[in-house]
Amino acid sequence: MCFELDKPEEYCIIFGDMLTKIKKEFERFKKKLPFFGKVYKELEKTQYKLNNLPYEIYDKIKNSNFTVPIPTIKTEDETLDKILQDKCSLSRFGDGEFGVMNGGHIHFQNRSVKLAQRLKEVIASDASNLLIGLPDCFGSLDNCVPSGADFWRKWMSQKREMAYSYLDMNRVYYNAFFSRIYMLFNKTEEHNKKCSEYFEKIKKIWAGRDVIICEGEGTRFGMFNDLLSSAKSISRILCPAVSAFDKYDEILSAFNDIGKDKLVLIALGPTATVLAYDLCNKGYQAIDIGHLDLEYERFLTRGAPDIPLKFKYIDSTKEGRIIRPLDDPEYKSQIIKKII
Repeated sequence: MCFELDKPEEYCIIFGDMLTKIKKEFERFKKKLPFFGKVYKELEKTQYKLNNLPYEIYDKIKNSNFTVPIPTIKTEDETLDKILQDKCSLSRFGDGEFGVMNGGHIHFQNRSVKLAQRLKEVIASDASNLLIGLPDCFGSLDNCVPSGADFWRKWMSQKREMAYSYLDMNRVYYNAFFSRIYMLFNKTEEHNKKCSEYFEKIKKIWAGRDVIICEGEGTRFGMFNDLLSSAKSISRILCPAVSAFDKYDEILSAFNDIGKDKLVLIALGPTATVLAYDLCNKGYQAIDIGHLDLEYERFLTRGAPDIPLKFKYIDSTKEGRIIRPLDDPEYKSQIIKKII
């Protein structure tokens, strides 16, 4: 979808605010340099370009029928409402999934040509009752914490063309941040209130239902908090914490004797994206739930993102990747299958 910028004055104000911040950083950096030399001159050239850029952009918007292609992505709330109303399944795509599709790998999933092919199949699919989630980071990042905004700006600068090659700009996508609503965003009082209401609302998905959690060993989704307290029952299928897709056929086959009335929550990296798609096609409601449990933990404790949770696998730190034994009777009773 191409958004026509029919109010150029408003967009120039936005661009102007952004450029003001950038120019302040340039001034700060320039003060550290001697008033001569190649680096200083190049910075000056760049600064002149920045000073003139709002006027150049305004001209393009007003006089050149300038459009900006951005995929249509529903909000987190709209995504949640759709799942609650229609009992949809969800497959999510983020930087990791796009990286694997492009021949790369991530910490907990090695390179896999087959996984890349399957992810491409999923993102292009029009399977009934399956929502395709994208990260809502293709446009404004004003609400993100600085580190998150910096990450996505860099990623988009390097990967936007690649990501767009897999997208249909005429399609409506849903929000991959459906399960990552706390840590990425600025911690204002309004945001905390919204998260509190959102977490209570998301619990309605599994309220009164038998839930199957398909997760990596050590994930322990929903343990030690009340996230799943509204569920009728909880069962777990444990899979490899690293490179789960290597055992994908076994993981999919594990559902052969599980009733389609069960709600399936999957926390398994890129493998979850494919599994939600395949299970949806088999008649299950399967949700690629991702990091929701960790987001909820951070929200409850207002903790920093890299503080390890002793009994939960967290890929972002070396210590967090240590899988510690858990001798908990309730947890052990929930495990119905192990594919390790």
